[in-house]
Order: sequence, then structure tokens, then C-alpha cells
Amino acid sequence: MSARPLRGVPLPSALVDAAAVVTAWAAMLLAENVAVGVLWSQQFSAAWEVSQARRLVAPMALAGLAPASLLAVGVWRLAARAQAGARLATRAIAVLGGGAALGISLGVSQGRHFASWVVRGPFVAVSAMAGALVAAWAAPRVAALAKRPVVLAALGVALAVTGWLTDAYVLPRLYPAFHWASLVVALGGAALVGLAARASSGPPTRAARGLTVAVAVVVLASIAWTPHAAQLLESLTNLRIVLVEHAPLLGRTVALATRLRPAPDDGTAAAPPPIAPGEVARSLDWTGHDLVLVTVDALRADHASAYGYVRRTTPNLDALAAEGTLFESAYCPTPHTSYSVTSMMTGKYLRPLLELGLGQDSETWAQDLRRYGWRTAAFYPPAVFFIDEDRFPRFEEDKLGFEYAKVEFAGPELREQQVAAYLDGAPAGVPLFLWVHFFEPHEPYVLHPQHVFTGGPSPDVDAYDGEVAEADDGVGRVVRLVRARRPGAVVVVTADHGEEFGEHGGRYHGTTVYEEQVRVPLVVAGAGVRRAARVATVVQSIDLLPTALSALGIPRPARLRGRDLGPLLAGDARALDEGFAFAETDDYALVAADGDRLVCERRVAACALYRPGEDPGERRDRARDEPARFEHLRALLRAVERDHGRYEEAGGPTWPEALRRGIQGEAEAAPDVASLLDDADPVIRRKAAAVCFALRAPQTVPALRRALARDEDDEVRRWSALALARLGEPLQPPAEAMLRDPSRDWRRQAALALGERGDPRACEELAAWWSDVMPAAGQGGADGEPLRLAIDLAHAQELLGATAKARCRTAVPALVHALDDVRARPYVADALGALADDRARAPLLALLATEPYVTTRPHEARALLALGARDWAAPATPTAAPAVQVALAVPRGAQKLVVLLSDGASALDVSADGAALPPAPGDGAGGAGGAGETVRWIELPARAAGGGAALGKVHLDLRLSAGTVLALWLVPTGRLD
Repeated sequence: MSARPLRGVPLPSALVDAAAVVTAWAAMLLAENVAVGVLWSQQFSAAWEVSQARRLVAPMALAGLAPASLLAVGVWRLAARAQAGARLATRAIAVLGGGAALGISLGVSQGRHFASWVVRGPFVAVSAMAGALVAAWAAPRVAALAKRPVVLAALGVALAVTGWLTDAYVLPRLYPAFHWASLVVALGGAALVGLAARASSGPPTRAARGLTVAVAVVVLASIAWTPHAAQLLESLTNLRIVLVEHAPLLGRTVALATRLRPAPDDGTAAAPPPIAPGEVARSLDWTGHDLVLVTVDALRADHASAYGYVRRTTPNLDALAAEGTLFESAYCPTPHTSYSVTSMMTGKYLRPLLELGLGQDSETWAQDLRRYGWRTAAFYPPAVFFIDEDRFPRFEEDKLGFEYAKVEFAGPELREQQVAAYLDGAPAGVPLFLWVHFFEPHEPYVLHPQHVFTGGPSPDVDAYDGEVAEADDGVGRVVRLVRARRPGAVVVVTADHGEEFGEHGGRYHGTTVYEEQVRVPLVVAGAGVRRAARVATVVQSIDLLPTALSALGIPRPARLRGRDLGPLLAGDARALDEGFAFAETDDYALVAADGDRLVCERRVAACALYRPGEDPGERRDRARDEPARFEHLRALLRAVERDHGRYEEAGGPTWPEALRRGIQGEAEAAPDVASLLDDADPVIRRKAAAVCFALRAPQTVPALRRALARDEDDEVRRWSALALARLGEPLQPPAEAMLRDPSRDWRRQAALALGERGDPRACEELAAWWSDVMPAAGQGGADGEPLRLAIDLAHAQELLGATAKARCRTAVPALVHALDDVRARPYVADALGALADDRARAPLLALLATEPYVTTRPHEARALLALGARDWAAPATPTAAPAVQVALAVPRGAQKLVVLLSDGASALDVSADGAALPPAPGDGAGGAGGAGETVRWIELPARAAGGGAALGKVHLDLRLSAGTVLALWLVPTGRLD
């Protein structure tokens, strides 16, 4: 179109121009769809998701943009009048340019550097003036290019591409006004392309008017389609997330549609839609088959006979493996029941999500199946949510989404009866999903007369293997029952985590990511599954949910992280690859792929590369021998940690990658976290300072000092002062002042920091803190669940350390009560020993005499020694001796001898008055407890207690195979019952 005044131009001509602009914008939407599909293909679940962006989102975007085309035409014609010399038009263009610059400058000047209007005011004024001048100068010159349509189109393409790239990649998630301006530039550039096409074609022809009508019809159809498209888009979570993150035009459309969507209908939910055949690519077809998931607590893979264990501990699992497929390298995501089970049920790594404050809205396996008409039932003990219970309120309250749940401790026979009772009332013809969790192998280990093993590495291992056999008996009972009542059921058997017996210096689970704690058995038997097959590919327990959904033809929710194991189960050779698994604890992270295991200690940012197939004990670090492989696996680890939370709906600030890593406790992220103390956004700076406080990394000190001295935000300065205090820097006045702060949270953080420095001024607040986290009277116990503190274990350990360092004896009554929490008990005992308060003697002695947890007993014994409570103790610097002879006064009544040994692997022989006594529980060939100190119990015969005398002497002779006796206690037999 030639440059000419707006006055007198027929309305149809303006509409034709608007139609050209809309057409250009439609082309831009298509180009963006293609670009995102190519550049971010790995983030789409499948190719159909990209097409859904064109089908659902592009029409909504077109409907929203169409009215703006008239505005674009109006501005263009105003520029044309300015080019023709109309002063009023020039002034109007200047006002528009100045207003736009004013809005942008106000939007980008919200950081701390512009907090003062002395700085911000001149910046805004100069920006507005510059915008007015640039607009008044540039608009007429651009309008003059209407006589050169090719040049105008080239300029439009350049502006469109530059604006789009700037919006997508420059300062992502920062300065919204800047990004809106970039979007306007991109749309303006595309509009110029459309207007250039109109300028080259001259006055509107009949064909042009026909095209205008066609565009109008498309726009009207898009407007009519928008409500339905928005409804369909609601279920496409992954598509929405990818577009919002990477597509400036389509992403903003998604965001706007989300904000404008109507409130959920409170009426009766419609019946679940039928499963569309072929909607999901399937390697297996489990349609019409019931699904049974059986999990065994604390069952490590290498103690199942199906995995080559020398003892026949799992004959029922062996039988299932013979008729199905066994995965040789299956891993849990976290060796804690709570985290592992919820991760398995949601198909995602739930522990890091919960650390980031995300994931509570995750749908579960049961909820996914119920939506498609399944009946679901769960049978599990309350201990499933024992660790960090406060992290799982919704999952615990909703019973993990199961419509029926039997939550109690029950052995195999009772579980079989419960499942049978449920099946009696289950409707025929409706598919069932049953989950049964057996608790037996979990510590403390109980002896089962029908499953007795002897002569192993230790009696604890013997007892554990008996517990495994007991749980396997339960597996067999449930599988036989279901198959008799519901023939054709698909059966999946796995574990929530493994168990350690000193292989890497620890016991039980939840502490490391070495094989013994995170490698679990996994066997699947059912329709289409290869028989007697063994798969070496690395897999994860979070793969089970996407596998089941695929086999049932149910669309995969976008937020799942696991993979479909169907091809491996069906025997597709193309699916054989090195696989992948990720696992973590507070301090460790694991990446498993092929035969390699990258184990990283997060607190010290150190990693090692192991190959368990050649080095079962994971002792030889191969990182130096294979640096390329080491770096490849480290890159995989960084990638998976970076992606935590990417597909979750946060409902709050989106933290930068460094903060996400720091929140998860990764010490290697500390320098990057500290750099965020200079961020313009005060919310980011506050969180960075709080994370520095939690990480306690020396690398953060310089940045913390600067923030304390210069930052205008009070919260940033407070966290910085406290973080420096925790790092041993000179105590700053703000940290001391916070002990008297009106806010309880600030007082507590200050008390923690000062307490760790040994400052007694922290004791009043620390004691009050302990009183607040004590278990409520009557909490737990009703269903066999132990009492617990109202604080997670990691923070309880920090609080205990500060209490002991500051010698806060006012907290002793609360700490004695805290011994009821079996998770925290060893650390509480250490603190009571450090405080050396006599009020702890009797409770600790009573616990030492009855403590079922092997690794907790030495903590209680050491605490008693610190309190001077013992019947005999070795010298302060004992030397290893093969024998100890001692005479002890024995009160009336049957007594038991409690022995603290320096070497848990030592065998112990005891005689009383010359008569040999039976071996101590937990003693035998090779000892028990592994390396380090251990406690043994030995029952004394009645005659050794002085017969009927009120007080007698017993002469004890203790002989060891290694180490020495550190201390002895005599306790009434009743305390051990």
C-alpha cells in the first residue's frame, strides 16, 4: 500500500490490510510451532503433542491476536500520515513511542539498583523521552518503505526474528516488561511483512476481499473453538509446560487460557471415557487383566535366591521369575520407604520435588486407574509414612489415592485373610489393582521358627534372611489367592529399598546409594511378558507406573519421569540399551547406566565411578581410568537434577537452577548460589541467602560478607549474618539481636547459629524449641506406629548438635522424652551424653537393656559412659586384650549382662563362675553389627545372682576374637522382656 493519509480510506481497505496482518501472524504461529518442535523435541512425550499445539493453542492465539490487527493497521496508517508531513500524526506517534518506553522503563527498573527514585526517576524520564524521539524519527521512515515492499518485508522478518529470539532466550523469566516489549517487536515485524504484501498488490481486488472474508471466517471459527480447545488443553500438562517455557506466542496463550479457565464444576463427575484403542503405542496388552503389585520392605536384591543368593530365601519369587521376566539391575529412587513408595506410586522422583516445595498435587497410580473405571485396594503398614511424615500429608490422608485401604501391621497369614475378604466383595467384570506391602525384613529382625538360617556372616544376617523368607511366604500366599479368584492377573513384585550390613560402614538403610541400599529385586509375570527372561538393562521402580499405563492403553500423564518397560518385557531386542537410574539421599546421589555406577557425596561435591559387576564391594574408583565415562555420567546427573521440578506446577517463584541444586543440599552448587546474592530480584536474593545458611559452605563467605554490608533488603542481611555465624565468622550484631526478635522463626534460626558456636545465650530458645517439637501425648502407638518428633530428622540432628555444643541442660527433660522417636534416638543419646546430666541415666539404662535396634545401642552405651553410669569400664585408653576377668556385685533376681565391644565383628565367649554361658544374641561366627562398636546381651544363670542372697558376686571371664571390652552393665532380666 502506498503511503497516504488515513482520511478518506474506505473501510474495506482497512479490513483487507488487517486480514493481511492476521495472515502474517498465523504464519508466525506456525513457524514458532515448528521451531519449538525441532529445538525442544526431547521435552515432548510424542510427536502428536506438537500437532496439538497447532490444533488447540494456535487457534486460541489467532482469536486473541485478531482484534490487535486493527490496532496495527491504525498505527501503520498514522505513521503514513506522519511520513506525509502531518504534524498531529507525528506528535501522536511520539506520544505512543514515549508511552511504550515509559512502561518498559518502569517495568525493568524494579530491581534493587533502582530502589531509589533519585536513580529511577531520571532513568524513566530519559527512557520515555528517547522513546518519543525514536518513534517520531523512525515511524515515517518505515512507512516510506511501502514504496519498496521487498525492503519493508525484509525489515519485518528481521524484527520478527530478533524480537522472538530476544523474548525466548534473553534474560528468561526476568523483567516481564522487557519480554512483552520483545513480543510487540516480533508481532510488529510480522505485521510489516503482511503490510508489505498488501503494498505490493495495490488497491484491494476482488480476490483480496475474498481472502479477507476467508480470514474473517477462520478468526470467527477460532473464537468459537477457543472454549473447547482450552478444555482439551487442560489435560495436556507437558505440552503446556514446554510451550510456556519456550514459545513466546503460544506460551503466553497457554498462560492466559489457564488464568481465564472457569472454576471446576462441582457437579457429579462424568463417567470415565473409554480407552481409545491405539491411542498409546503398546508393546504389551494387559486389557482385561487385573494388576497385583507386591512390595517387600528392605529387601536387597542380592539376598533373593532368584538373584543367585546361596540361601533359598525366596522360592515364591523364584517361581514368578521362572514364568516371567526378572530385571537384574533395578533401583529405587530413595532408600526410605516413604519416599520410595510415593515415588513408585507417582512415577517421579518425589524426594527432590518435596525439597523444592513441589509434587504434593501429584496423581498416583491408583488415581490414574480409577479414572478409567478400575477398583483399587491397598494393604500396607502405617510405617510406610514413618520417615518425614510431615512431607506426605496428602498422600497419607488420601491413602495414596486407593479407594479401599487396610492400614495396619500384619503378617503374611493376616494379609492373606484381608485380601481374601476384599476379593469376596469385589465386583466381577471390573478390573482390580491391588497393592500389598510386606514389612517383615525391616529392622528389628524377628526370628521365625519356620524360616531358620544359621552359620551366616552374622546372626543378624541369619535373622534378616529368615524375615525375607517370611515375606516371600506372604508373596506366595497373595499370588496364589489372587490367581485362584481372579485368573490372568498380572503380578509385579519389587522392594522399596535394600538393607546394609556394614558393607560401607553403616547399617540398615536411608544413608547411602551403594548397591546394598538401592538395588532391589523386580519381577513381572503376566500377559505378553517373556517367560524365564533376565534383563540386564538398568531400570527404576518409577518405571512401573508408565509401564502399566502403556500396557493398559491409558495415555501417559506428562509429568511422569519413568520409562515404559513394555518393550523389554515383550522381548524387543531394539529396546535393549544401557538404561538409566537415579537415586539419592540427603548426602548422596547415584546415576546408574549399563554396568557403571556414579556415586557422589553431595556435601563435599565428590564423585566416584564404580563397576559392581567387576567390583561388587564398590571399592575401586575408576574415574581416573575412564575420565570420559566419568564426565558423561556426571553430566547425566547434573541434567536429571536440573530437571527436578521442571514439569511441576509450582504456584510460586521459579527458582534458578543453582538454587534448585542448593535447596537439595548439593555443596557443589554453593558458589553459584552465592552469586545470586547479587541478583536484582529480592526474592531470589533472600532465598539464596537462606540456602547459604543451610549449606554452610566456606566458598560463600565473601559473597555473604558483601550482602551483609551492602544489601538494602533486611531479610537478606539477616540470613547473611546468620550464615556467617554458622561458618565461624566473627559474630555480627544482627545475629545476636535476632535472639530477641518478635518472630519465633528468626529467634530459632539465631539460636541454632549461636548454639553451634557454643554460645549459652541460645539455650532458652533451644529449650523452648525442643518443647514445641515433642510428640503430643498419646500420639502413635494405637496402630503400632512409634512416636516421633514434629521435625524432620536432618533438622533434628542440627538442633541436637547446637543444644549439645551450647550445653543447654534446660533441654534435658525434653530430650529424654525425645528418646521415644526411634529415628532420632541415637542422636538424642549422643546429645544427652555430651550434656552429662544425671537425669538421663535411668532412661538411657532402661533403653540400653531393651533396645531392638543394633546400631542404636552403642550410642546409648557411650552416653551412659559419659554420665559415669556403668558397672565396669575399661581404662580411658584401652588396649586390645584377648580376655577380661572381672567380679561384679549382682543384686537379687535374674540379671542380664550388657557388653559394649570395640569391634562388632568380634566373637564373644563368656563364662560366669567358671561355667560357659550361651552365646550372646547377635553373636556367632564373624560377629554381628559389622565394623565399629556393638552391644551384646548375655543372660546370667540364676545361681550366678547369689542364690537367695540379697547381694552376691559373679566372676566373669570374657574372651574376644578381636578388639576389647569397653564397658559392662548388669540389668534386671525384666528390662529385656
